[in-house]
Amino acid sequence: MKNIHKLLAFSLLFMFSCQVEELQSDNTLLNSQNVDSQNDSEDEDDCETLFAWAPDPMSTCFLDDGFNRWGWTIGPLESGDYSFELFSGAGQCDLENGTLVGSLNVNYNEELGTADVEFAMLDGYVLNETHLYIGNEPYPIGSNGNITVAPGQFPYQNELDSAENDSYVIDGLSGGIYIIAHGVVCNDDEGDGGGGPF
Repeated sequence: MKNIHKLLAFSLLFMFSCQVEELQSDNTLLNSQNVDSQNDSEDEDDCETLFAWAPDPMSTCFLDDGFNRWGWTIGPLESGDYSFELFSGAGQCDLENGTLVGSLNVNYNEELGTADVEFAMLDGYVLNETHLYIGNEPYPIGSNGNITVAPGQFPYQNELDSAENDSYVIDGLSGGIYIIAHGVVCNDDEGDGGGGPF
C-alpha cells in the first residue's frame, strides 16, 4: 500500500513539475510577444491617422452626424476636378490640432461614371495604408447593415510601405457622389522634408 502511495505522490509531483515548466514556457512566450508588441507600437509612434477635408459646406464632420470618431465626409460632388487637403491628428475635427500632410486629388467624370482619386503626400510624409469610400450616400454601409465610419469597412483599401502617393480608379458611379478618404501617415525620416511635427 505504501508503494502505491509513493507512486501516486511521485506521479502527482511529476505532473505538477511539467505544468510549472509549461507555465514558465508560456510566460516566456508571452513576455516575448509583449516585447514584440511594444516594439511594434514604438515603430508606429511617428504615425497618425489622416482624413481628407474640404471647406464648408462641402464637408461634414462625423461628430456632427452622431458618430464617435473625427473625420469628414465630402460632397455631394458633381463632375469636375477637385483637390482636398489631407489632415492628420485633427481630433474633434479641429484643424488647429492637426497637421497638413498632403492632398487628395479627385477627377470625377459623371458621363463615364468614373473617378480617379490620388493621395499625394507632402515632403517628409509617407503612407502605410489608405481606405476610400465613394458613393451616392454620405456614409458607407458596414457589414452589419448600418452606416459606418470605420475605415476598415470602406470598400477600397490598400496596404502600403512608406508610399509617397496612392491612387484608385473607381467606376460604376453616377449622380452626385460623396467621398471619405482615410489613411495612416508616417514621418519619412529619409525624406528631404526631415519629417513632420508628429
